[in-house]
Amino acid sequence: NYTLISYWQRAPFTEIADFFNILEKIAAAFKFAQATQNNGTLKGSNSSCQTSGILPQWIHSTSSHDGHKHHRSQTLPIIRGKNAFSNPKLLQMIDSSMASSSNDTDIVHYVDTEANIATEVCLTILDLLCLFTQNHQRQLQQSDCQNALMKKVFDTYLLFLQVSQSAVALKHVFTALRLFVSKFPSAFFQGQADMCGSFCYEILKCCNHRSRSTQTEASALLYFFMRKNFEFNKQKSIVRSHLQLIKAVSQLIADAGIGGSRFQHSLAIINNFANGDKQMKNSHFPAEVKDLTKRIRTVLMATAQMKEHEKDPEMLVDLQYSLANSYASTPELRRTWLESMAKIHARNGDLSEAAMCYIHIAALIAEYLKRKGLFSMGWPAFLNITPNIKEEGAMKEDSGMQDTPYNEVSNGRFK
Repeated sequence: NYTLISYWQRAPFTEIADFFNILEKIAAAFKFAQATQNNGTLKGSNSSCQTSGILPQWIHSTSSHDGHKHHRSQTLPIIRGKNAFSNPKLLQMIDSSMASSSNDTDIVHYVDTEANIATEVCLTILDLLCLFTQNHQRQLQQSDCQNALMKKVFDTYLLFLQVSQSAVALKHVFTALRLFVSKFPSAFFQGQADMCGSFCYEILKCCNHRSRSTQTEASALLYFFMRKNFEFNKQKSIVRSHLQLIKAVSQLIADAGIGGSRFQHSLAIINNFANGDKQMKNSHFPAEVKDLTKRIRTVLMATAQMKEHEKDPEMLVDLQYSLANSYASTPELRRTWLESMAKIHARNGDLSEAAMCYIHIAALIAEYLKRKGLFSMGWPAFLNITPNIKEEGAMKEDSGMQDTPYNEVSNGRFK
């Protein structure tokens, strides 16, 4: 540790960046049996988990020969999916094991060793990251934590959620991230919203984990993250995390197909944390958490129903209207669904309804520009056309909104 600290104190930023590049490569290399299915879930094992893929054949074979079940490492990620045999790491491991010995017990021992090494590498890198943040806290806090060094450290932390890990390793990753958020809240809740968005996306993905223990850990981390946002804003709101979580859910619906019982269970855990938090009982924080989870459920339900009623135009429009309302606080996402509604109305010959959708989009953009100080009237400019335009006043303000490319002359897709 002393040698590393001395090196970090003398090394220029380019060398430190190279150091983190090496850490990322090591973390990515020492993973075990990464899932080949792209459904956005990570999978870890524990002593109560069922085995799957090719491991049961080895273990059952060992049990029949030795008269007992071979003890399997609790850090071993389960191999899942019908494409398990196509994993290059597995094939290389099997070939080398078979070449040295045909004993099934030796193969299982080799698998356990690989799994334990992967977890040890994960824990070692987490220790290094923690040591680095302790000794470079001042540098990481420069420019309100909006700097290249902070981005490099955060990307390394995030890699552990992007690469398949065991349930045991993930538990330590969540603990490390909780400490990281506590030390550097301004990196997530101030300035650009990129880090907050990436964090929310990866943690929500873990809320869809097949391991109940990992679901609980991820839900606890997400609740802690929202509470830190509330405290950072002097107990006024959780605007930043609210907006980024809604955006992350929208992305994950397409990327990972979330929304099943596992994800609903995680949302219930978050609500339970909010209801049972005695320190927050007299604040409006529990109500904000409840509102957020309610909006997420609305998005998930409407998306599922749209798939069922895609051939029923009227029902489809009603569902899209419901979804657009659930995005009332998020301009870019609300506009997307309003445009989608307009296209359906135009295709069905309901031109007045399509025009009304575009009026709502114009009012939404006007309200956004007013809050940025670029337009004087906002949504009331359209009040004479329809009283329903008041809906566009529900937009939540956040500094991360500055990334939305709206102006008076040309507003992206809508002109």
